[in-house]
Amino acid sequence: MHMSSMKDQAKPAGEKGKRKAARNSAKRSLSNKGATRLEKKESFTFKRFMSAIPMWFIQSVFVCILLFSSIWGLQQVRWGWPVEQVEVEGEFRYWQAEELARQLLWVKEQNFFSLDVHQVKLELEKLPLVKSAQVKKIWPDTLLVKFKEDIPVAVWNQQALLNPNGEELLLPESFDTVKLPKLSGPENKIDQVMRQFQRFQSRLSGVDAAMVSLAMNAVGSWQVELENGWTIRLGRQQLEQRLERLIELLKILPQEKVAVVDLRYGKGAAITWLPV
Repeated sequence: MHMSSMKDQAKPAGEKGKRKAARNSAKRSLSNKGATRLEKKESFTFKRFMSAIPMWFIQSVFVCILLFSSIWGLQQVRWGWPVEQVEVEGEFRYWQAEELARQLLWVKEQNFFSLDVHQVKLELEKLPLVKSAQVKKIWPDTLLVKFKEDIPVAVWNQQALLNPNGEELLLPESFDTVKLPKLSGPENKIDQVMRQFQRFQSRLSGVDAAMVSLAMNAVGSWQVELENGWTIRLGRQQLEQRLERLIELLKILPQEKVAVVDLRYGKGAAITWLPV
């Protein structure tokens, strides 16, 4: 009796445990049904984008950009980047800045980088009355020219100009030579004629006289034309003494009445008077 009673009591307890386990299993099934967890998406960043690109692709793009930039730069150096401005500086006596700039119009067709400034200098110094020129480039598109003019002091044989050193200068077609003294003589005597001109002019300036011409002939005889209209025949010898006599005559003779003064005499002079 006692054993049967214990067995009967144990059976309900076992069934109760099974039912509880079944309820717990059902709850777990309900809680998991349709509950798949979604992962959170990360936002787009440039760093993630770059990390996804292969390194070989990045290197290739960089090399292409560098190559294209180099080719473009070389093309600019060779064909592009023209000279846009020409600035001219100097003391202008005979040239005008605009006229000199017009002589350099061809420069504006040149490339700033490849332009040869030495060539520009040579071209400028070929121009009449340009003694020297300095040429340099100023970034990014300007050519600066500084020049010096030669100073003509006389006309030589009606074909050229002479500077104070007796150097021949080109005579421009439009150059006005009216106010310049006219020197003439053998071509190989140009230095001697210039020295004599400067010596005579220096002495005559003391009595307010000026030469308009000085001529040396083939045998070395000198003749002077003064601004006052006098013709002076000095001959070949004793030039200093004869010049002193001329200065004395300029002080005492009525200049408006004299035509010719011939000083080719020992200590005197022959005067040719203008007709009354």
